[in-house]
Amino acid sequence: MSPVESVPVAILNCIDDYVELLYDDIPEKIKGSALILQLARNPDNLTELSRNEALLSALSRVLREEWKRSIELSTNIVYTFFCFSTYNEFHPVIIQYKIGSLCMDVIDYELKRYDQWKEKIEGKKPVLTPDKNELPKSRIPEPKRRPKSGTWAVTDINMQKSRSLVSSYHEDLCNITDDCLSKNDEEQMKRKLKTLSKRQEQLLRVAFYMLLNIADNVKVEEKMHKKDIVGLLIGAMERHSNIDLLILIVSFLQKLSIFVENKNSMASRGIIEKLAPLLNSPNADLVNVTLKLLFNLTFDTKLRNKIIKMGLLPKVIHFTSDDKHINLAMKILYHLSMDDRVKLMFTQSDCVKLLTDMLLLNVNSDIVPNSGPGTTDVLLALCINLAWCERAAQQMAAEGRLRDLLARAFRHRNTMLMKLVRTLSHHSLNKPLFVEFVGDIAAAVTSNDSPEEFIIECIGTLSNILLGNNNIDVYAVVERYNLIPCIMKIIDPDSDIDPELVLEGVIAAGAVSADERAAEALVRAGGGGALVALLRLRQADDEHVLQTVFAFRQLLAHQRTAPLLVDTTEAPAYLIDLMQDKNVEIRKMCDSCLDIISQMQNEWAARIKVERFRCHNGQWLSVVETLGADGVAGDNSDDLPPYLSAEYLTTHRLTTSDSQTSLNDDSDSFSGEVDLNRNNSNAAESKAKELYGTTESLSDKFENDAVFTKEPPYLISS
Repeated sequence: MSPVESVPVAILNCIDDYVELLYDDIPEKIKGSALILQLARNPDNLTELSRNEALLSALSRVLREEWKRSIELSTNIVYTFFCFSTYNEFHPVIIQYKIGSLCMDVIDYELKRYDQWKEKIEGKKPVLTPDKNELPKSRIPEPKRRPKSGTWAVTDINMQKSRSLVSSYHEDLCNITDDCLSKNDEEQMKRKLKTLSKRQEQLLRVAFYMLLNIADNVKVEEKMHKKDIVGLLIGAMERHSNIDLLILIVSFLQKLSIFVENKNSMASRGIIEKLAPLLNSPNADLVNVTLKLLFNLTFDTKLRNKIIKMGLLPKVIHFTSDDKHINLAMKILYHLSMDDRVKLMFTQSDCVKLLTDMLLLNVNSDIVPNSGPGTTDVLLALCINLAWCERAAQQMAAEGRLRDLLARAFRHRNTMLMKLVRTLSHHSLNKPLFVEFVGDIAAAVTSNDSPEEFIIECIGTLSNILLGNNNIDVYAVVERYNLIPCIMKIIDPDSDIDPELVLEGVIAAGAVSADERAAEALVRAGGGGALVALLRLRQADDEHVLQTVFAFRQLLAHQRTAPLLVDTTEAPAYLIDLMQDKNVEIRKMCDSCLDIISQMQNEWAARIKVERFRCHNGQWLSVVETLGADGVAGDNSDDLPPYLSAEYLTTHRLTTSDSQTSLNDDSDSFSGEVDLNRNNSNAAESKAKELYGTTESLSDKFENDAVFTKEPPYLISS
């Protein structure tokens, strides 16, 4: 990799002579560094070289002071330290002499110098080049040559010889005048720029490679981040088209992208726009490492959106047909499919059909549980995400694919495949396709030879099919496959069953209750009491509570089951308590159930009416109870004013809180301020008369109502 040619074979015993050359002029330094590089490329010599402090000090000093004068010299020295960086045990050597920081300075300068060369050739603007006569910056001045005889004299002849030998393409480019170049001169300068660009690519490659090796140390990587390593990498990627260099740069960016600071730095520099052209490269290795970097970046929502806006989705989909890139492409597509808007974009082509066919044709790679996320697992997860889009679900289930998916799911008892089928069954347009398979799915639910995870998905699929499908006789399915005992076994509160399976059992109870005969069979088997007992045990789980209340709503919808549920269980009491639940959906479902109960001829109707009044006017009632009959609160009435001040009534409007808002849109509500002075002490009685059509005072009504005084409360504690 060294650009030096015609260099004699290096001998380890002559290392001191090679070090001597580093104290001479540029040509000798290049020769000495090339010989040292020969020795460093042999791993057997690294241990001895790492112990030679004079060698390492000389190399680091020359690199620090002379790197602007010769790309060739810089490449040789950086390459030498790169050889050390390939082994972790020599990383302290590089860190000790601060070679990493120095290399980043070299890279930054070389990138700027390349821009200067290009602008100078194109004649855009004059370039300020560093003064070649400027003395090297060093803490301790060094002579041009270390003496052997003890004298430090340097003759003028040697100085002139040095200046005559130091001629390079770089100096030719920097010495271009502002005058117009002839056509031949311009072509010649372009050829020199091309040659220098190749040499610079070699230097950048070894420098980035060395930094990549020592970046295994997190502290070193943090220092690189502070010196903007991401900016240097992206800058080099923009300026050079060398495939090997691009592969190295993208690999380095991939390693850095696992830290959020580096990822944000890449995003601020438009990393997606920079990577898009690389996906069109004919080099498979470059495309592969680019996909790896894109996969790391797709964990960020904004960058996923950027990928979609750049129109890279079809390109990534195209890579699914390439065996070299299919795994990475699937992972990227999986992340992109988490956005509902992107799911719909998949359906604009034959992508969904191709993915489903790919899943069906992958017969030989049977999916083994706990085998790790292979290509088939990622493909399944991607299909499940897409199946939540109704249009994509239609494409997946059409043309006989649903039959094939079910056949393979039952053959392999695969939970993920059954989860895909269950997701497809959520959409109403797909439910008619499941009619012919309802028997197979119901039989799988009652079978004892399937894994519990597989049964969970089967129950969920069966619930989706039975609910809202008019083409199925629910009671016939329940009777033929003996589903009621199966459901009762699952929702038994005394059984030690997986909570997820219990939840699916509650959902199934609500689904079969859509049919009146099946609902009556469930209630007579003790389903209502079991649901109430489970509600008592799992009242902290909002999903379980919501599904249980929905099951109550299904049972209350039938004339034969509603009285059984209300009279034989404590369901109404729990529904009253859930009127004030924080979950909006639970409150809505609970309100629907209470509407049905309040229309029935039983004692719960009056109690529900009072509880709704209390729920709606809870804060107002608390003030009434605090004031008492004569408008004085508590025993410390002497210390309090006899009336509420106008200021208190103005600043404390007696409106209900969010947790006490009425769920009944038809119920009355108070607006404005409430006058609670002694002259208007019958305000509560007037409101009670308006609501209940009675002259009985509100306080007397509460005292005479056995629900709130003589009998224990029917409300469960939260």
